[in-house]
Amino acid sequence: MRLSPAWRRERLHLPEPSGEDSRPCLVHLVWEPLGIEPLRKFAEALRSHPPGTEHELVLAMNGFASAAEARPYLDEVADLEPHVLLFPENGFDMGIYFATAARLRRERYCFVNSYARPLVDGWLAKLDAALDLPGVGQVGATGAWASGHSWFLYSAGLPSAYRGLMPPPAVARRLARDIDSELGGQGRGSASDVLRARLELVRGVPRALFCYPPFPSRFLRTNIFMITHATLRKLRLFEVRNKTDTYALEGSRRSITRQLQRLGLSSLVVDRAGAVYGPEEWHRSRTLWQGNQEGLLVADNRTLSYTNGDLARRQLLSTLAWGPMADPRLPREDPSAIGVA
Repeated sequence: MRLSPAWRRERLHLPEPSGEDSRPCLVHLVWEPLGIEPLRKFAEALRSHPPGTEHELVLAMNGFASAAEARPYLDEVADLEPHVLLFPENGFDMGIYFATAARLRRERYCFVNSYARPLVDGWLAKLDAALDLPGVGQVGATGAWASGHSWFLYSAGLPSAYRGLMPPPAVARRLARDIDSELGGQGRGSASDVLRARLELVRGVPRALFCYPPFPSRFLRTNIFMITHATLRKLRLFEVRNKTDTYALEGSRRSITRQLQRLGLSSLVVDRAGAVYGPEEWHRSRTLWQGNQEGLLVADNRTLSYTNGDLARRQLLSTLAWGPMADPRLPREDPSAIGVA
């Protein structure tokens, strides 16, 4: 089997942890093209919902060439006393996370993307406690069984695990385009919804079908995840050059989730009550595209897309993520109850 070129690159080796700080290192990605508003909303959520544990807040400033350029952003969150790292090269999220780990060499990290919004008090403490459970490799706020492989086959009218569960392919493709269009104003890569981007960004379709497993393709989403430095060093990491590389690390046959599984380590979803779910039970957590997402611990633009969607959108997304276990619900009148950040 021929894999994506990313897997043939030289392996990225992280240095050993420094041992200087055992607190969770909360790394928030600040991406310059998005402007200041996402950081402002994250800071507001952080103030409203304290993490519940001692931590070090780090702002990974992606696309900022100088401290002067970053100054308005830093003034916005001065009360949070963040540690600031500048990345002028304007890279991709997973690559920035790896570079942050290489620079800081902390014991453990909670990586959160630009759209992350904590929803309950003590959210970081809940993730931290779950990461300390025996045999755990990583924890996060959401996971899915979604498969780009099976989606491509279905949308092309070919046999697929989604056949008989989704609306007709033409309708499903239209709904997917609507989601892409909605997210398209949120910066590079945001329009690349899980429905299509993992395959559309890979020009060689046969290679994509080999690299991405069919449904159920269980993977922990990288919008927010927590992992130790020591565990990161065990993984086969590589330089992240594009969004395709990011998707490969998240959901391919050699994703972080699958690499950890081969090491005998589990990937857990943590809900807002602090309950943990293994991959076979993720659909029961009601955190991503299921019910009214009542269990969601940390929201992002993808969970918000479901929250604000009509029943047709919710059915498509829930089925994409959970197949026959999908359980979409009609939107509630009060969106604040289901994780709008």
